[in-house]
Amino acid sequence: MHTHFSPFALLGAAMLLTAFGGYGPTAQANNATGQVPTDKVTATRDGSHDFDFLYGKWKMPNHRLVKRLADSHAWEDFMSYDECQALPGGLGNEDFFKTDHWKGFVGMTTRTYDPKTGLWRIYWVDNRFSDGVIEAPVVGKFEGNVGVFEAPDTFDGKPIIVRFTWTVHPKGDKVVADWAQAFSTDGGKTWETNWTNQIIAMDDAEAAQHFTPSI
Repeated sequence: MHTHFSPFALLGAAMLLTAFGGYGPTAQANNATGQVPTDKVTATRDGSHDFDFLYGKWKMPNHRLVKRLADSHAWEDFMSYDECQALPGGLGNEDFFKTDHWKGFVGMTTRTYDPKTGLWRIYWVDNRFSDGVIEAPVVGKFEGNVGVFEAPDTFDGKPIIVRFTWTVHPKGDKVVADWAQAFSTDGGKTWETNWTNQIIAMDDAEAAQHFTPSI
C-alpha cells in the first residue's frame, strides 16, 4: 500500500516513511514526473521481486497519529485489509487497501519497477481524499530487508519530505512485514513517524469475510 493521502499523507505512503531508518535513495526524483537523472543513479542488483512478499490477502492493524507535525501524542488504532497482485509483463504490482475507519474507504497503490536504475516508484489514489488525482510517487529501493522510499511534498502549506519504510520479517514470522510513514520539515535531519501498520496473513475463512473476487 502507498499511502500518503492527506490522512495517509500516504504512503502513504506507506503503503511511504519512517521509524526504521536504513537506506536513502542515491538520487532524488522529480516528484512531478517520477524521473530520476540516470547519470546520478549507480547500478544496482535486480530488485524486481522485492515486493513479492506482498502478494496475497492480508489484515493490517494500523497505528496512526491523529494530528501531524503538531507535537501530538494522540494515536488511533484501526484494522484494514489489503490484497496485492502482480502487474503483467514485469511492470510491478498493485494492491487495494480498504477499511471502515473511514466508511467505505478504498485506496489503490501501484508500484512500478525500473530495471535500469533498480528503483521503485509508488503511486497512490483513494476514493475519499484524492479527488481523482493519482499522487506523485515516492521513489526508492530495498537494501537487505529494508526498503526506503521518499518524495518532496507539502503538508498544511509547508514543504516536507515524505518517507515510507518497509521492513520485511524472516519467513515463518506471524508478521510478514512492517510499514511506516514519516514526515520531515528540516530536509531529512529529523523525522516524525505518523503512521505504522503490520502485514499479517489470514486463513481462507477469515479472508472470505473481508474479500470478494473483485475486492
